[in-house]
Amino acid sequence: MDRETEQARELHRTLEFIGLRAQATAVGLLQLCAELVKAGVLDTEAVERIKQSIFREIAANQPRGYNRAEFERTLRQRLDAVFPCGDTVARQGVGNVQDMEASLDPSAHPERD
Repeated sequence: MDRETEQARELHRTLEFIGLRAQATAVGLLQLCAELVKAGVLDTEAVERIKQSIFREIAANQPRGYNRAEFERTLRQRLDAVFPCGDTVARQGVGNVQDMEASLDPSAHPERD
């Protein structure tokens, strides 16, 4: 296991222990990022580093046995869809619960292929 993965797992355990895994916290982070981008404090590279740290946290704790490549691709798309981006990049929809289930286990929804 590499150092970043181990750090992501340790941070996961710490955040879980203190209860900072709620949607309200995520919404606050998204709003804070949007405000800092709007104010010119955060640039695209900073937002990408934030998304990458979130990606590592989620990917490091993904249950085994799922289609990892598809899960990671979908996760990156969803992070891109919810974080602030430059004016030139169009936002995409995040998807729905069935889309996420299909990305975790494509055999559960063969009609989506």
